Amino acid sequence: MEKQNENLRDRLLARLPQPENLRAYRDEVASALARNEEAFRREKWGVGALWIFAVGLSTVFLWLGAHRLDTPKGPWFGILACFVLLYPLAEVLKHFINRSRVEILKEVKQVQLQVLELQALLRKDDGR
Repeated sequence: MEKQNENLRDRLLARLPQPENLRAYRDEVASALARNEEAFRREKWGVGALWIFAVGLSTVFLWLGAHRLDTPKGPWFGILACFVLLYPLAEVLKHFINRSRVEILKEVKQVQLQVLELQALLRKDDGR
């Protein structure tokens, strides 16, 4: 099992950019983070619109259900309002998870770039 962990570690370390390619890697990270931010912004608007639509539709269903409580349709409108809110609620939760993922990715990439810059400085100092 330990041999497999060492193999995985070696593969992950091999994927790290070398300090010579630091400028290109920094540009690549910046563009990837910008794409993530743009996608996150679009998702935010979509989820907001979906949530507003679902709340409006549920309000209508609850209003209809309240005015028809004397018929069997009344409670069904209330149940339908609850089910209409379930899907947008899942999308809002997914949005919050994605927001946390993007924030953590930004922080990890920032730390990674700082470590690579320190490695480049150490190599430069060793070369003197």
